[in-house]
Amino acid sequence: RHIADGSPSSIKAFFAQVIEWKAVDKYTVKLTLSSPDSDMPIKLTQPQAKIVKANGMDWWAGGTGPYKVESFQAGVKSVHSRNNNYWRDTGQWLDSIEITAITDPNARLNALLAGSVDMVAIIQARDIDKVEQSGNKVLSIPSGLYGGICCLKNTAPGSNDDFVQGLRYIQDRERIVRKFLRGQGTVGNDHPINISYGADHCSELPQIPFDPDKAKYHLNKSGINEAELYVAPVIGFIEDACLLMQANLKKIGFNLKLKKVPTDGYWGAVWMKEPLNVVTWNMRPTANSMMAIQFGPNGNWNDTFWNDDRMGQLLKDSLAETDAAKRHEMHCEMQKLVSTKSGIIIPAHTNIMDAHNPKVHGFANVPLGQFGGNGWAEHIWKEA
Repeated sequence: RHIADGSPSSIKAFFAQVIEWKAVDKYTVKLTLSSPDSDMPIKLTQPQAKIVKANGMDWWAGGTGPYKVESFQAGVKSVHSRNNNYWRDTGQWLDSIEITAITDPNARLNALLAGSVDMVAIIQARDIDKVEQSGNKVLSIPSGLYGGICCLKNTAPGSNDDFVQGLRYIQDRERIVRKFLRGQGTVGNDHPINISYGADHCSELPQIPFDPDKAKYHLNKSGINEAELYVAPVIGFIEDACLLMQANLKKIGFNLKLKKVPTDGYWGAVWMKEPLNVVTWNMRPTANSMMAIQFGPNGNWNDTFWNDDRMGQLLKDSLAETDAAKRHEMHCEMQKLVSTKSGIIIPAHTNIMDAHNPKVHGFANVPLGQFGGNGWAEHIWKEA
């Protein structure tokens, strides 16, 4: 269904080179590509990427996961029981798992502190001491996860390059990591590929500094003296970072209005719609897949609407490049393009921070999602 005509899928672009999917036997599916894609095996590990029967709609009845779906209420609760016919022996140590949606971060944390739940996803850095003092455990994993600001390039004010550049220079990145993340993160450089991506991270790319004078120069050059930014608590530090940016902009004569909105409905009503909005992105398994999903020309989740032919060509060519040095050069060029030409501003990357009852064990150290990479159900166990 991801690859169907008209599909709004975020990962449809991942499989653009696949010209045929063929079931070889009971356990094998063969892909034929129109061009090389060294990332294809890794792309197939994405949570959204499942190989199912043609035209199948009962996604909950596949029977291929470690736990079966007993009940599911979208946005409310799901209940799962151990699948004794799971195809590999990795544990399934629990009889059942119950997942409850608690969107308010304070209510979610209080549920753990009260003992109502065993695990909570996405805690804030300021709550680490509270969690540890309660006897619970914090799981903090360095990651490419980030919070940022989308300046839509297809409309004002983001269509003005000097305006975006002014916002880049006003980010006090070191202070954000030190004060708001309590050191649980790294400074951002206005592209998604931080050191967590390994060899494809361009460490030689100059760091964008906090420079109010340059910010003032570019904002004055843009002819824009005020703007409105839509802000929701989509990630722990983003509201504080926006307030800091607002204060620093005020010092240089720019009026940034912050329109606070709830997270409920945010991704449908605000993200990719309002000219300036906050955003958060999880890390993807490879640098190319991260860049492709967010900055691939005309992609469904190209959330700044920045379409660049050179970027598209580099995304394609880097998949076919086997020389490590040449591939690194391509990734450096892509990261430079995004950090200087697109509409994304990334002041900081944050560790993935979750919390759990000390009796729960078995979490992996994988930076791709909550609780060690989103595959926790297959591995965790709980003391009696």
